[in-house]
Amino acid sequence: MNEKRKQFIEQFAIQVSGIKENKERQRKQFDEQTKNMKPTIGEIADGYRSFISDLGEGFLEIAENYNMCLEIAKTYEIIGDVKLKARIKDFSSSRINTDKKILDDVFGMEIVTPTEEEKEKIMLFNHLIFDILKDKKYRRPTGYIAYHCMGDLSINKAELTRDELEGKIREIVRDSKTKELKRSKNDPKFNKDEDIKEVSIFPKLKNTIRDSRELELMLEAFEEMIEYMGTIKSEIILPIVEIQFKTAEVEANAIRGAAAHTKYKSSDEKMIVNKFKNGQLIRGINSPWKFEGTKSGLKLQDFYDTLMDNWPFLKDTIVERRNKKKENKDRKMSSQFDTLTASIFPFLRKYIPSASYNESKKEEIWGGLKIAMIVARLDETEPLEDELLAQIENIWGRAARIEDENGGHSL
Repeated sequence: MNEKRKQFIEQFAIQVSGIKENKERQRKQFDEQTKNMKPTIGEIADGYRSFISDLGEGFLEIAENYNMCLEIAKTYEIIGDVKLKARIKDFSSSRINTDKKILDDVFGMEIVTPTEEEKEKIMLFNHLIFDILKDKKYRRPTGYIAYHCMGDLSINKAELTRDELEGKIREIVRDSKTKELKRSKNDPKFNKDEDIKEVSIFPKLKNTIRDSRELELMLEAFEEMIEYMGTIKSEIILPIVEIQFKTAEVEANAIRGAAAHTKYKSSDEKMIVNKFKNGQLIRGINSPWKFEGTKSGLKLQDFYDTLMDNWPFLKDTIVERRNKKKENKDRKMSSQFDTLTASIFPFLRKYIPSASYNESKKEEIWGGLKIAMIVARLDETEPLEDELLAQIENIWGRAARIEDENGGHSL
């Protein structure tokens, strides 16, 4: 090698090394600054409030209309006893996720069907009215078999003719594929080649749409259902919605069986039980808002049912509290916090009867709820400020006093 060329290369290597070291110093400095700028839990709570305020009404509009579309499908007898559940994630769960991913699953629905074919029919309807941003099938050794997707409601304003709708359905059923995950990526036995593969989304419907009578019924039902979804008010901001589709058998397994939520997401059972006994498992704060579809619309799920959906191990404690005549106390506390939260998020008020609200106290109530959110979180990764510990007893005491002489709640 030419001596000058050798010297040049050596000098160049030194310069590159210096550039790399400088970049590394800059990266470490940026990481330190970012860490120092990390929002406080209180700031995250304010962000949660803003997020829910902006999008909560739109989500419940989608869920209400979707629920009625299922009733339409039942009248056409293309499905049987299909049920809808809707969920708004609580602050504690949402806060835990903010460091891992964007808040794209705060608003969710679960569709539970008697059979796989009925499940695929509603999945197909979903593909007709949502722009699917991501989706995945699950077929795990635990027996958890489901389709999860995330989408943005986007109904084409231009009406499709019957022939155009039929063509679109055939195309979706024929061509739609997704990844199927057979084992959790955290499972030591996970093997990418064996546990992830591309599969058809609609294997059952490929045969169903060959039956002209079945297809005709689906077309008639879907036309009416699509039209109904189009009645959502245009001025409402609509969120991205996560939707899970599963059969009733899989749902039962996912709540209390081998595929139970608490088996793959760690829960401090003792802490959860203690919080429940102390009246500190609260909708919107560390327990989700859950709604169930009925023939007349959504209704707020029973407080105890929500707790047992989330933490099945609470069943024995709930039975014990009922036997000790403490159920009324639990329900009173839950109802009072429901009312406090609905004073901040007005779109919840239709689901909470017998309550009145004073708008002038809204910010004072939010201050109390925010402290409850900070103190009653379910993770313990960050220390509490001393002044918050001093205020917690006052917050629960204040909630207990908010009841009028007629048995309703007044703010």
